Amino acid sequence: MDMSRLNDWLSTVSKATRKSYLNGAKKFEKFYQKPIEELLNLNDEQIGHEIERFYFWLKEQGHGQNSCRNLINSPLQFCKHFGKNPRYKRSIGMYRTVMSDRQHKMTIQQVQKMAEFADLRQQVMLEVYLMGFRIRDVTELKWLTFDRLDEEAPIEIAVNTQKENVSARAFISEEFQQLLKRYLTTIDRENEYLLQSREGGKLSPKQLEHVFQSLAKKAGIVPHGSLAWHSGRRLFLRSGVELGISVWALKLMCGKSIQASDSTYFQDAELRESFQKLSNVLRLFPKQAQTNGTTKAVLDTVMEILKELVADKLRQKGLMKKTSKEPDWQKIYEQLKPESEQKETVEVFT
Repeated sequence: MDMSRLNDWLSTVSKATRKSYLNGAKKFEKFYQKPIEELLNLNDEQIGHEIERFYFWLKEQGHGQNSCRNLINSPLQFCKHFGKNPRYKRSIGMYRTVMSDRQHKMTIQQVQKMAEFADLRQQVMLEVYLMGFRIRDVTELKWLTFDRLDEEAPIEIAVNTQKENVSARAFISEEFQQLLKRYLTTIDRENEYLLQSREGGKLSPKQLEHVFQSLAKKAGIVPHGSLAWHSGRRLFLRSGVELGISVWALKLMCGKSIQASDSTYFQDAELRESFQKLSNVLRLFPKQAQTNGTTKAVLDTVMEILKELVADKLRQKGLMKKTSKEPDWQKIYEQLKPESEQKETVEVFT
């Protein structure tokens, strides 16, 4: 194993990801019986074929789908780092994820509960969480990207992603814009990052994960399985699918790669309407129902209409004078008396 090339690659990722990638590289070399660097001597199709073989070998070794997905990601990302673009059969489903009870299924109600206990910086963090970005991409966000306070929301922004190596077409919602108007006045303008460390510079993925989990604990959320920042990406994609938004639109908005043959057609698609539908659900502060005053006004109008309809019917039956606004209560009383006491039967309504 050529550690110099591996270290060059691994130095670009977080400590946790580095450990995962190194484990995958060792596992691949056990299968391949050659150093992982030998892949770089192959063309894209040949690399893809070897990774497919690696996937099936892992299956034979008894690894679950999610484990296989994580392990094949190591040689794939290694080759991409050095300019290769492995081509493999997507129909095999190597990158398919199987939901596990080890992962907590976050709900928007739980995120809204967290927002109640959050300070301004943490609320901004939760707004970004709801955009579905990977944690490493979040730590690299620049405040200048979000300094669009005079524009009409929703505002489209471009966010470069590292793992997927694509540009996300995200949006700043009206709710997020209002928070930014306050938050951007409190940050250090000499510091380029949106989520700044109190010691200067940016929050690390580990620090951001710690803040997120501490906030969940403060909100009384008891996770069923592991609760991590990545749950926001799953919440974003799951909510979009439940709302009937196309998968390719969701991928474009959260920076998830689309098959090259399809991305040409979708890259310039209009996404504003899809985002608006999603942001009506994925929001920190639920929209309030109509105010009591508005509701009362509507009910008063309905009652006036009903009064007029009843009055017209009473006038037709001679129980209310045409020029009067009040019914002839004596005639109505005669109508309601027992039949034995009535001098004559008067039918009010037909």
